[in-house]
Amino acid sequence: MSKKVIVFGATGLIGKQIVKENIKAGNEVSVYIRQTVYPENVAIITGNLDDETKIAEAIKNFDVIVSAVGNKNYEDPTMVVAPLGKLLSKLISNNQRFILVGGSGLTLHDSKTLRRDLAGQPEFLKNQRADHWEAYINIAPLDINYLFICPTMVVEGDSDENYLSQENYFPKSEAKQISAGNVGHFIAKEIGEEKFNKTRIGLVNS
Repeated sequence: MSKKVIVFGATGLIGKQIVKENIKAGNEVSVYIRQTVYPENVAIITGNLDDETKIAEAIKNFDVIVSAVGNKNYEDPTMVVAPLGKLLSKLISNNQRFILVGGSGLTLHDSKTLRRDLAGQPEFLKNQRADHWEAYINIAPLDINYLFICPTMVVEGDSDENYLSQENYFPKSEAKQISAGNVGHFIAKEIGEEKFNKTRIGLVNS
């Protein structure tokens, strides 16, 4: 059944592919962006990420709310994922689903260790790790229909559907990257199948 999906962060590397893959899946897609034009044929809702009143009104009639926002400046410690995640998790209703893209550091390496706590984590990603963790620890305890999508390093590229996914853990793979298209494909597929709830999904190219 077709779903009504609104995407935040739709102009970014992952966001564009989430929109593209959901259109391919037959979903009715809208984007919440600052601009007034968008490359795909979707409904555009223009607004800022800190406008609670506008966002509350914008998400009212959607089945699924997807957040793919992020701070593109790795040196800037300003959190983006967590503030919007907290806001959306407060605003969604019981019959809506919230999907948020974080990082693979939120997944487990083994039963006792998060990937974010492993030695040798890239120093340049420390601000992003903090932002994603802040989002996760605030949303995970809530009684809402949420799902954290946790890809490893995302690179440009359309989906070839050759990727691995695993609940809670990071999939075992020699690959260290995943294409943005494959992230978008998994999200669109999951929106249709509704297999997971209140959990994390690790993603990597196979």
